[in-house]
Amino acid sequence: MMFMNMNKILNLQKIILGLNVVFIASVFVLNFFYQSNGFDFTLKCVCSAGFALLGLINLGYARVTKQSNFRFYLAMALGLVLAMLGDVIIGYSFIFGAAVFALGHVCFLIAYCFLQKMNQLDCALGGGLFLAATAFLLFCPLLTFEAPIFKVVCIVYALIISSMLGKAVGNFLREKNAVTATIAVGSILFFFSDLMLVFDWFIGLWDWTGNACMGTYYPALCLLAFSMFLCTKSKK
Repeated sequence: MMFMNMNKILNLQKIILGLNVVFIASVFVLNFFYQSNGFDFTLKCVCSAGFALLGLINLGYARVTKQSNFRFYLAMALGLVLAMLGDVIIGYSFIFGAAVFALGHVCFLIAYCFLQKMNQLDCALGGGLFLAATAFLLFCPLLTFEAPIFKVVCIVYALIISSMLGKAVGNFLREKNAVTATIAVGSILFFFSDLMLVFDWFIGLWDWTGNACMGTYYPALCLLAFSMFLCTKSKK
């Protein structure tokens, strides 16, 4: 009976791994067509739905296999869903879209804290990133904000994304494994993507910034979704 149960678990694991590969490959291909077709909004929504659905699939797998620390999976899945919603909303309203994105980032930060508690290293890394980002937003002469509120939104957003990246890197430095490495790389790509978004929206001098933004954004979210599956293999 135990042998049969192990076989079922292994077969289910292979299925979920296969779904992760298929979903991630599909998002990558669709991302290419999304950018090749002038950043078509419909394709953008499909790509975003892809990583959000993958997060929900991995959340369901964590529940079925009775993973410990289920709060990590729940927070990660919620962050992915909010990122998808932010993709849709930001096309209509920058402020509301950024607010939804920020909530998603907060969910990722909370998820990282469920892996390891926040400590001084995380705060130092996040604080250093935030100071650099804030200095850039305040003093870069190339930046042009149509309204002062946009600058405030960007600074608040910088605090959240810097904390998220600082925590991800801190987790990896303290415990080097596939899960923390994947999350760290995904968070670095996420941070870079957000920086390119600022370049694209508030500088607008270079055509490549939009492609750099989306070219790193979807891999970042796919890596974060995939880290959920990796965590089920390392922590039962």
